[in-house]
Amino acid sequence: MTLVRSVGSMNESKSSPVHLPVRKVDAHKGMLGRVLLIGGSRGMAGSITLSSIAAMKTGSGLVSAAVPDRCLETVASFHPCLMTIPLSNDCDGRFSLGATADLLPHLKLLDAIGCGPGMTSQPGSMRIIEYLLQATSPRVFDADAISVLKLLNWPDSIGRSDFGPLILTPHPGELQRLVGVSSKDRPAQLDAASQLARSTGCVIVVKGGPTVVVDGNQTWTNSTGNPGMATGGSGDILTGVVTSLLGQALSPWDAARLGVWIHGRAGDMAAAKYGQSGMTAWEIVEFLAPAIGEVQAT
Repeated sequence: MTLVRSVGSMNESKSSPVHLPVRKVDAHKGMLGRVLLIGGSRGMAGSITLSSIAAMKTGSGLVSAAVPDRCLETVASFHPCLMTIPLSNDCDGRFSLGATADLLPHLKLLDAIGCGPGMTSQPGSMRIIEYLLQATSPRVFDADAISVLKLLNWPDSIGRSDFGPLILTPHPGELQRLVGVSSKDRPAQLDAASQLARSTGCVIVVKGGPTVVVDGNQTWTNSTGNPGMATGGSGDILTGVVTSLLGQALSPWDAARLGVWIHGRAGDMAAAKYGQSGMTAWEIVEFLAPAIGEVQAT
């Protein structure tokens, strides 16, 4: 069954680059993507919560959030449909070195994994990322997961053949830390991102105004979004959206482009209602459903 069809060109367009099919009448939650979001720490529980709720709003059938045990009740309290998984934490509410062992039983039967928001780059987080780099499930790495990649000396430490589909979603500062190119030199950062994507086989979403998606062979520039989205938590929402689309069987290239487009379109709707200065990331979540409605195939 064809789950996605591409429309238009790889160039900037005001229309969505990909359309989602209408759900089959006999669809059930197990058919619509089982995804796991990993992250959070004491004081940063909102990041992984936004990612997880965004994944639900984007259409995933089952969404779980794996968080430090100390944060579990906080994350679970935001939405009754979100499942939570407690992982071991240290005395500061961050993932402990034992968190990876706690996580392993929950990695079976997943369609996609998103990792990074709010997790810090402490040793417990490093161990989780080191393990996930060798996983076969499609993955999205954002925020602290990208910082950990640099600490692990990736990709030199782990070769291309050792990991499955991977999308990175860095903002300019995170990309600077990863590739060593100044965040003030966007053309050079885009070149470096393309080179990294080509050498590793991953897809990279270079956030900014506008956001650009590269895979080493193709470049796509987004046309949605606005400066009001420059607010805490906005990137965490994108992580959840892209992870959800991966879990719904879109290719990394299509999931990244469509996720960026939906995220920006929801941001545009939020700005139209609340104004760019008055909107927060929570308002972006509010408009994910109508944004997705615009990319639903008929």
